[in-house]
Amino acid sequence: MMFKRVLHHELKNVIRDKMYFFFVFFSLLMVVVGFFLVPYLRENGGDLAANLVTIVFILMNGFLYGAVVGFTLLDDQDDKVLLSLKITPIKVRYYILTKLSISYIFGLITTFLLIITTGFLSTSNFADILYILILAPMQAPILALIINAFATNKIEGFVVMKMSGIILIAPVAALFVSNWTELLLGFLPGFWPIRIASMQLMPTEFFINISWVYFLIGIIVNSIFIFGLFKIYTKKVNI
Repeated sequence: MMFKRVLHHELKNVIRDKMYFFFVFFSLLMVVVGFFLVPYLRENGGDLAANLVTIVFILMNGFLYGAVVGFTLLDDQDDKVLLSLKITPIKVRYYILTKLSISYIFGLITTFLLIITTGFLSTSNFADILYILILAPMQAPILALIINAFATNKIEGFVVMKMSGIILIAPVAALFVSNWTELLLGFLPGFWPIRIASMQLMPTEFFINISWVYFLIGIIVNSIFIFGLFKIYTKKVNI
């Protein structure tokens, strides 16, 4: 029941606010563009260009939903929604976790659509696709928490979101690194799903040539980020 109410509230925000609508629309647009652009690039620009687009789209997708939920949480803070919830039977932390879960679920759905439309599905095995589907959307709650842990309003939120762009761009370097130096990128949560994807897209030897190892480490790294940021955020808003 709580999930349905929060989901309905988030959908109303997306429809009402042009900025939120743009983020969601752009995510769905990537699915359509990927269907036409990736095969075109693979045929005319080479595999590297097509692989870069595929990986960036998969990673960016989660960030877009993270931005939506991140800014709606800032709205809740400005509108005293979180404060009001403190005097109701609804636990504030449960409300926040529900919103973060919604960002993850929507990110998972559109990540799956991207995997299909970019042709990634036909080149990968089921296990690796599952690993990517679990890991890649975790960037959504991570970004939402980064925005709310270090920003107090939408203006600051935009600044924080732009600064956190390094988390989006840097993991793409996984395409060009295959030896032990890849561990230098391991502190970035987005590196781990990208490494699993690049193992499927680029037939070469990697430092750890076992995808489930990357998956397990990725779960740990991403979970640490989410847990740590959640603690910072809840302490900041005193809940």
